[in-house]
Amino acid sequence: MSGITIFYNEKFGYIIGSHTKQAKTDIPTTLDQVEILEPDTSIENLSKYMYKAIEKSFNNPIYNNEILPKYWTVSGIKSFSSFSKNFSSVKIIVDDSICKCYKLMLATKSGGYKVDKNYYFECPKELLYNETNKIKSWLLMVNENISKNGGFETADDSKVSYKLLPNEYIDIEDGHTDAYQIYIHEEYENNYIGFMIDTAYESFSDEDIKKTWTRWYGALKTFKYKEIDNKEYYVEISGKNKKIEKQSFLFKDGEEVLELTFEIDLANTPLELQKRIRKDFIELVESVKVNKI
Repeated sequence: MSGITIFYNEKFGYIIGSHTKQAKTDIPTTLDQVEILEPDTSIENLSKYMYKAIEKSFNNPIYNNEILPKYWTVSGIKSFSSFSKNFSSVKIIVDDSICKCYKLMLATKSGGYKVDKNYYFECPKELLYNETNKIKSWLLMVNENISKNGGFETADDSKVSYKLLPNEYIDIEDGHTDAYQIYIHEEYENNYIGFMIDTAYESFSDEDIKKTWTRWYGALKTFKYKEIDNKEYYVEISGKNKKIEKQSFLFKDGEEVLELTFEIDLANTPLELQKRIRKDFIELVESVKVNKI
């Protein structure tokens, strides 16, 4: 049994990988040596490289390395969870010269793939070229269904929506903390962005928030508290010391308050990445909407 997996992103194009088996488990895996095609590649060219990858899969050696291939990194995305949220996928298994074609879908909101049971067909391998249009339409369809927005419901029955962060942020859901949603940077995990539930403040006054931050982080070099009139959020807070920088925005959530915050590890994070995190955070803040259900 051999096969291929095709991945597609409207900006990047196609990634076609051929399968082999892992030595100890016989579980299929996709090898690193993939074919990359432009987004506007022709049906004929897509079909050609599908066949090329299938033929290659018949001759691939058993994979003996304990570290699994990271074929997705050719896209520039480092984590598989982020990759799967940005690339649609179709898997083709070849069994006794019959192609079994499966459209894949997101397994969970955190990423990964699973079979979409609504889309499946079989055909002889020599006639697969007749089905390339259908395979392409599946890839386009799945790509359109990948959400560009995140969201959750709050304890006070509000619906929060926001634009998803770039690929290098990993969604760890509540992070086993008192949070609705937390994102950490995939390389520098001490940097996080989070929507907080229980902020542990005595109140949301200037004095109480500064007191709490000082208790958490020690003496602050700077601290700013600014009330805002014409935005979704109504307070902007920032502070830093030698080790960390923190910024928060407070949103009205019915009778409650929703805090959107970031923390940057100043001691261990490259300066360019610090700048990007600040920029990404502000873009996220400006996209947030809080509406009563």
